Amino acid sequence: MSKAEKPGKSAPPVTLPGLRRRWLLNAALLVLIGLLAWLAMYRAGQEKDAAGPPLTALAADAVMQLRIERPGHPAIVLEKTGNDWTLTAPVPARANRFNIEGLLRILAAPGATRFPAVAQDLAKFGLDQPQSRVRFGSEEIVFGSLHPLNNRIYVQHGNEIVLIPAHYLSSAVYPYSNFIDSRLFEEDRRITAIRLPDFTLTQKDGVWHRQPVQAGLTSDRINDFAAEWRNARALGVEKYSGKEILDRIEITSLRDDKTEKLTLGILAYKPDFVLYRQDENLEYHFTEDTGKRLLSISQQ
Repeated sequence: MSKAEKPGKSAPPVTLPGLRRRWLLNAALLVLIGLLAWLAMYRAGQEKDAAGPPLTALAADAVMQLRIERPGHPAIVLEKTGNDWTLTAPVPARANRFNIEGLLRILAAPGATRFPAVAQDLAKFGLDQPQSRVRFGSEEIVFGSLHPLNNRIYVQHGNEIVLIPAHYLSSAVYPYSNFIDSRLFEEDRRITAIRLPDFTLTQKDGVWHRQPVQAGLTSDRINDFAAEWRNARALGVEKYSGKEILDRIEITSLRDDKTEKLTLGILAYKPDFVLYRQDENLEYHFTEDTGKRLLSISQQ
């Protein structure tokens, strides 16, 4: 038989390992298709919810008082005067505007799913023992339980139960300390002198000076150090714990064209650097590294 007449080679038989690989590949594709289908359904639900009408018709600008009540926690009360918010309970303090704005956004939370609130059905939605009650002036929103199948939560507003995105719960369950302004100093307070345990900074004609003089220290570095004090922002703020004051820092400042002096008590150097602002009866917690930067000026 010539080469031209020689029959072609037949395809090799499919082995068991090859069949197993194909089966695993098909199974993986089915899982992927199912996942994509679920994701499409989930997104459709989220889009439907996002397109829903706002939870309330109340405008955030019209709210002058906020009150949060949670089981086992003291009530949180925030009051607005002009454009400024103040925490009035459980402790008086300057308020954290960012977290208050997050709370006010609940008013416009989208909710496409709505139905009448019937007293005997409240337990089904966790509204008989709610996680939180937030009062916006005279209107109240009550937070119940999470929906079992999607990332939404049942809330009651008036005579309606509404499903809204679950992330709105976070600001309704904040501890009171989250509503305290984390800035060590008010925005309108201009610092003019800082007396630290080891040296003093004073400002003259817009330029900061260190006493005693430190060789090799530039005026730019001193100005940066003063700016770090002016812009100091704590990781957390709490009511004064009563701890012993280890040392003191005196701040001279101008506010409303009046000279004011503040005394800061150092409560701890590590693991947190903690400053006690006596006029507010609050302690401000910083990292240990931040404390080191606030107590000494390096040449770099």
